[in-house]
Amino acid sequence: MPNGELRIVGQNRRLLEILTLILVIGLGLLIRKEMIWYVSRDWTGYFQIWMEEIGQNGFRALAGDFYDYAPAYMYFLVIAAGFGEKSMVAMKLISVGFDLVLSAGAGLVAHELKKSKVHAMFAFSIVWLAPTVISNSSMWGQCDAIYCSFLILTVLFLLKEKGRLAMIFFGIAFAFKLQALFWLPVIILLWLYKKIKTIDLLWIPAMYLVSIIPAWLDGRPFLSLLGVYFDQTGVDVNRLSMKYPNIYYIIGELNLPQWYSGAGKLFAIGVILLFMVAMIYKLMHTKLTPELLLLIFYSQGSLALYFLPQMHERYGFFLEVLAIILAVLNIKLFWVPVLHILITFITYSYYYNFDQPKNIPIFILSVFMLGIMMFMVYLTVTYDKEERTNEKEA
Repeated sequence: MPNGELRIVGQNRRLLEILTLILVIGLGLLIRKEMIWYVSRDWTGYFQIWMEEIGQNGFRALAGDFYDYAPAYMYFLVIAAGFGEKSMVAMKLISVGFDLVLSAGAGLVAHELKKSKVHAMFAFSIVWLAPTVISNSSMWGQCDAIYCSFLILTVLFLLKEKGRLAMIFFGIAFAFKLQALFWLPVIILLWLYKKIKTIDLLWIPAMYLVSIIPAWLDGRPFLSLLGVYFDQTGVDVNRLSMKYPNIYYIIGELNLPQWYSGAGKLFAIGVILLFMVAMIYKLMHTKLTPELLLLIFYSQGSLALYFLPQMHERYGFFLEVLAIILAVLNIKLFWVPVLHILITFITYSYYYNFDQPKNIPIFILSVFMLGIMMFMVYLTVTYDKEERTNEKEA
């Protein structure tokens, strides 16, 4: 029989949910506050220099080519630069704000699938308190939460079967980070199955074009703005992997990068193409359920990151969010985000402590990541709606 009423809230579940969210958000903010004054190498090597340039010339500085990030993010840095000596904190707080957006998006996706406030609350809370999410914004000062916020909104509106809105948000994600294109094959797959209209695909380049207009009007050449992402692909070519635990740490990240880089990209495209063909055949006789769509998103991203060269440790950020949502939907998968986030957080620590020996070789982490990827790809390829339904009913 029930245990009776709780202290303070009684049997008011809504009040309990509100208090829980307040505690979770407050705790997440306190943890971030402890880390926010950390000065990363990215700050001293890039962001601080950019801030000084913006501080001297204001918005007009964006007419120059001193930055290699998308203009959409640079507009946020213009705001942060206005805080002078506290510009680093201001920059980080912008990303922290998007941590909240990302967490809310994860909660909305869980609610869309389960129609349950409890599931939504757990998805929100776990993403908000995930070590990599906290560290990425408040300690490292990176902006992965921004483009991933728009990616999670892309997933949300795909689940709602609102293709146009989904493509608008995917276009915004691309306008902030090139890495959004890791999931372009999934978009193409959905287009093939008429889940997305052809005309709505135009929103992807359209949102990028809209995002560069202010910088173009400010004086930076239009072709230069179009080539920002091409310039990014030309850096970090001296190594096959930049601490992302993938196949290149198994064969050696410093092993003939000038020969393996191009071949590795073509090989990755081949692997992704085979996976997409497998999904095309699968969807000929299997209904595209929301859970299967999430599995495809995760598997596609994990294959791209595992086989593409020059991947950074931060690039699996969206995969971790997807893994959390999948685990909230199916508790049997809870080990996936736990292990994935643990592996990523270890690689984060190697970035922070670059002059210290590595406790666990990235080779070992790459083997574990291979195991996670193979399991999730297998789960995706063998997914059976009726079998999953029987499991849940049991």
